[in-house]
Amino acid sequence: LSLEAEARLYAAPNDLMGENTICASLAGEEFGRIRTWGTDVRRRADYDECSPTSMCDLPQNYLEPILVKSAALDGCKVRFDTEYLGHEQDADGVSSRLRDRLNGEKFTVRSKYLIGADGANSRVLSDLDLPLQVTMGNSGS
Repeated sequence: LSLEAEARLYAAPNDLMGENTICASLAGEEFGRIRTWGTDVRRRADYDECSPTSMCDLPQNYLEPILVKSAALDGCKVRFDTEYLGHEQDADGVSSRLRDRLNGEKFTVRSKYLIGADGANSRVLSDLDLPLQVTMGNSGS
């Protein structure tokens, strides 16, 4: 199976992701609903133009094992409980300094690429001095 096909086996499909509800509390007054994730016919084309696939709702605890399995099958070594400490890049790739968070051992891993997929407070982004481009108040952000 492709990554997408496997993810869709466990995901809530797009047509079940219809609305974001805005309310005072879970049991409080409802202020409104917004059709989201491309389920509003007036916005569907915007979503279709942006991706070759459609949205689905798949929690991280379901998605992560699919990604880990795929990476391992492609020959990648997957590590958990590992902290990124820094890196050096040269013409042939990247040397990342890491620490095993279970035993404290520090070690270096050599790779072709370094991907900082660790969120808005990414240590990789910080080390590379790459700013996140955000505009507060845009579309409710």
